[in-house]
Amino acid sequence: MSPELTALSYRPLLFTIARQMVGNPMDAEDLVQDTLLKWLNIEKEINNIKAYLIRSVTNSCINHLDALKRKKETLVDFCEPIFDKYTTNIEIPSIDLEKELSEGLSILLKKLNGAERAVFLLKEIFNFDYNEITEICEKKKDHCRQLLFRAKEKLKENNTRFPIDEERHQKLNINFKEASRKGNFSSFIETLKNDISNLLSPDPSKG
Repeated sequence: MSPELTALSYRPLLFTIARQMVGNPMDAEDLVQDTLLKWLNIEKEINNIKAYLIRSVTNSCINHLDALKRKKETLVDFCEPIFDKYTTNIEIPSIDLEKELSEGLSILLKKLNGAERAVFLLKEIFNFDYNEITEICEKKKDHCRQLLFRAKEKLKENNTRFPIDEERHQKLNINFKEASRKGNFSSFIETLKNDISNLLSPDPSKG
């Protein structure tokens, strides 16, 4: 049997293995394709092709999952350094920093609902204590702690949950700058409170 036909015959088995390991059929298909291409390009003779391909696709899946894990761990900390740089830099922010800030807020809007976003920004970025946060969000202290935990977990996920609202994005961006650069928190807090209560906001029950 030609190498091409051999590859074709093992593809269903390899796909089943990859699909079970990574969960995503598109990723599984890519991993199987890469495994078969690497095997077809190997010059040395393989005695047990089936065992070799199974081991290769398994290793590829493990590496893929490890890479995703590292990516998720990076995502959860993506926003905080950006906001920290912005709120502590006494100079006029650079264009690059303005862009990073906009991207960070965009991620919060796409991944978190209004209550999660408010608690995350108030606690993690501006270091409000929970007594202040409970008053602003009108939620119990334990609930606010849960919201912060959920927010961090959702920031680790690859998927986005809400479509971006450009008007809301721009308003949050402006009010964040006012709060961080001038200490004017009134408009910023009002925006966060509106995001929690506004009927047009994403339904928190979905989170």
